[in-house]
Amino acid sequence: MRNVAAAFILLLTSSVFAADPLVVGSASANAGQKVSGWIDVPSGVDDGTKIPVTVVRGAKDGPVLALIAGTHGAEYTAIIASQRIAAMLDPASMSGSVILVHMANPTTFYGRRVYYGPDGKNLNRMYPGDPAGTISQRIAHAITTQVIDRATHLIDMHCGDGNESLRPYSYWMPIGDEKVDDIAREMVLAYGLDHIVVDRSRPTDPKKTLYTSTTAMVRGKPAITTESGGMGLTDATSVDAHVAGALSVIDSLGITKARSVRASHPVWYEKSEVLRAAVTGIWRPVVDRMHSVAKDALIGTIADPFGNVLREVRAPFAGEMLYVVGTPPVSEGEPLAMIATP
Repeated sequence: MRNVAAAFILLLTSSVFAADPLVVGSASANAGQKVSGWIDVPSGVDDGTKIPVTVVRGAKDGPVLALIAGTHGAEYTAIIASQRIAAMLDPASMSGSVILVHMANPTTFYGRRVYYGPDGKNLNRMYPGDPAGTISQRIAHAITTQVIDRATHLIDMHCGDGNESLRPYSYWMPIGDEKVDDIAREMVLAYGLDHIVVDRSRPTDPKKTLYTSTTAMVRGKPAITTESGGMGLTDATSVDAHVAGALSVIDSLGITKARSVRASHPVWYEKSEVLRAAVTGIWRPVVDRMHSVAKDALIGTIADPFGNVLREVRAPFAGEMLYVVGTPPVSEGEPLAMIATP
């Protein structure tokens, strides 16, 4: 039986009713079909790429949930989870559809890149994209126009990048639209990661939404961002959390039945900050994910190649470490850690 939160979502959700196939790139699925294909991102000022997608079109009409994995190249857990979710979905039993972007950024995945594409840009700061821009901008444009614009809901599935030791958590990003914000809140609870960052600072200018999830929210499509795993690993616990969470949201939206992992006692973080490197050097953290620290506690130091300390990094307020960069190289301006307070 659906819970009250799921019923609330279904009351507010706009379903998709169409006899035409659901088309994403070369994947075209009629009712009751599961089809895989590619979104072609043509070459422009630099080389293009092809984004692998699967469209699972239910036998009956309903919401269209987009699941986006692999925005950053070394965030492997969501990529593996996406493959498993696609295999588990049976379109014959679905009322609605799921669009799975298995690897949003192939150029960073196959290039084993952390944070940035070959153009030096972070895909998750490029939305809604530019068809005439560099590869990261063109990928953002393709996902905006072919995935986000065809969905009714979205989950952007992440983990700590290849250098980040991260505890599982998710983001709820209210933008001031009560209907969209409330549905997104129910989605983040349904995903089941019980530590939730409340980020009220996301941009609302449709021409500069920057983030995948924010692009959906600004377009009236409830969206969340989820984090599970890190350090370039594909451990079962972290992958399983993404699989269970996505299926739980699919269940809550009434698309198909699955086990609910809804968070019953969530911890909400209203205050958070990403600590960034003031200089380029060798990072030496003295804390790890999930550690609690006092205000002004030492988080780590940045040294030069000879071992001389260039900077001490201290906690700006008391809180819990959500992630800590776990590898030595850091460049000026890059993240070192994230701290949050319930």
